[in-house]
Amino acid sequence: MKKYIPRVVRKPLGAIRTVARRLKVWAKVALRTRGATAEDSKILWSAILHAPLTVFRDLEQWQYPMVDHDCMIISNKIGLFKVRASTDDLKHILQGQEPSVEAAIRTLVKPGDTFVDAGANIGFYTVLSSKLVGEKGRVVSFEMVPQTATILRCHVMQNGCSNVKVIEGALAEISGLTVYASLVDGKSGQSSIRSGDSRSKVAVETITLHDQLKDIENVNLMKMDIEGAELLALKGLSPDLQKVQAIIFENRGAMDVVHYLQAHGFTISRLDGNNALARQGV
Repeated sequence: MKKYIPRVVRKPLGAIRTVARRLKVWAKVALRTRGATAEDSKILWSAILHAPLTVFRDLEQWQYPMVDHDCMIISNKIGLFKVRASTDDLKHILQGQEPSVEAAIRTLVKPGDTFVDAGANIGFYTVLSSKLVGEKGRVVSFEMVPQTATILRCHVMQNGCSNVKVIEGALAEISGLTVYASLVDGKSGQSSIRSGDSRSKVAVETITLHDQLKDIENVNLMKMDIEGAELLALKGLSPDLQKVQAIIFENRGAMDVVHYLQAHGFTISRLDGNNALARQGV
């Protein structure tokens, strides 16, 4: 259809779609989050009430919902999180941010299971899965950026997630190396050891899934969102990949990851435009 619609028409239509999408996200924020205190609520609702104006900014760029000051936010039915000013934190603690991924986790993770959160960021899926696996289950969460890992630990503690183990390090094929992670200002979810186009970098040490999960016999589900380092992390698990029953991984054309998992007996299905699910024996 694109080639039949003149550019002079496509551009305003695209702007309308962008604004509508942003307003939809803010509507979810209003419905699914609340401030932990009166002051936190004031900060949150100030951002929500200004959204009809802020959504028109920089229409050619991706925009995250943000607050202007640090605050504590309760994500309904999930937990309590610190949201930093002018960052993508608010988006990452929003229930339903990735509906297909969240639905798959809720379906596949049962009480007593083991869940691995590879690329946990500030911990939305860590806290969610902690509730799903229950007292007899366990969650292992990996985060490589020191500042983000500190926030992750705080969220684990303040939400009473005693069944969670947080491990700091960059998942890779070989452990013990010092590499540099690229950081994107205000966007902790985009930190990567595979991207070199950032002016801000931090030294991190590599670790392997093989070493860190050696005492675990079975992983029911692993979620991987490590910004292009998924294949390195999977190779770092070999030859123990077979003890992982299912893997949710970010897949925006990452056929190398798909082929690697298929070669190890996994069946791949698409969850949404950004994520796929690999399962054994299906």
